[in-house]
Amino acid sequence: MAIIEEVKNPVLEVHSLTVVYNKQPAIWNVDFTLPKGQIIGIMGPNGSGKSTLLKAIMGVVDANIGYVKVFDQEIEEVRRKVSYVPQRQSVDWDFPAQVKDVVAMGRFATRGILSRLNAEDKEIVQESLKKVGMEAFANRQIAQLSGGQQQRVFIARALAQRAELYLMDEPFAGVDASTEESIIELLNEMRNHGKTLIVVHHDLYTASDYFDWVVLLNTRLVASGPVAKVFTPEILAEAYGSRLTTLSKVADLLAERRFPMRHK
Repeated sequence: MAIIEEVKNPVLEVHSLTVVYNKQPAIWNVDFTLPKGQIIGIMGPNGSGKSTLLKAIMGVVDANIGYVKVFDQEIEEVRRKVSYVPQRQSVDWDFPAQVKDVVAMGRFATRGILSRLNAEDKEIVQESLKKVGMEAFANRQIAQLSGGQQQRVFIARALAQRAELYLMDEPFAGVDASTEESIIELLNEMRNHGKTLIVVHHDLYTASDYFDWVVLLNTRLVASGPVAKVFTPEILAEAYGSRLTTLSKVADLLAERRFPMRHK
C-alpha cells in the first residue's frame, strides 16, 4: 500500500488538485502536505504531471478542482517568498540579455519590477553568480552559454530572490556530471540554511541520495513521504507500472539495500 504521510505545519498543502488539458487530466485529485527545510523530489514516469504540478502550485496554470496553500496562504499572498526555476527548454534563450541582467530579475521579484537596483541588490546578484560559479560570465549574452551554464544562471536568479521555498523543474536536465554535483551541493547548503526545495527529477538511481522526501506521481498521487519509506519496489512498481521493467536493476538495488543514502 502506498505511503501518504501527513505533515504538521506544512510549507505546502495540495488539496484535491485536478488540472485538465484538452479534456484529459494532467493531474487528478492530488492531495499531500510537505515539510519545511527539506529537499523534496517530485518523481514519476513521463507524462505523469510533474511539471503541471509545479505550474499549478505557482498559479501558472489554473486548477479545475482543488486548491494549494503555501505557508498556509494563497500563493498570491506569499509569491515573493517562492522562487520558480522552469525547465530550460521552455525558455527563449535568444532573448538579448546579459547574464547579470537575468540574475537581477530575482531582485525585481522581491522589490518590484519598477524599482531601481541599489548597491545591496547588485552585491546579492554578484554573490548569487559566485555561488553557481558563473561570476566570470556576468557580462556574457545568455544565448552564448552552454546548456549547463544557462541552468546555473537560472538557479542564480532564484538565489538572488532570497526566497524561502524554491520550485525547480528538472534542474539537472542537460547538465554534465560536474555541474549536477555542484548543483546538489548548493541545494544541500540551502537546505541546511532552512530553505525548502521542491525539485522535479527523473533519475531513480540518484533520487535516494539527493532527496529527503519524495512525491511519486502518475497523474494521481501514488506516494508522499520520506525517501526511505517511499522508495520500495512495491511503491515504485505502482508508480511506474510496466515501465519499471526497464528499470528492474533499481528494484534489485532497493531489495539489496544498496542504494546510497545521504549522510547528514
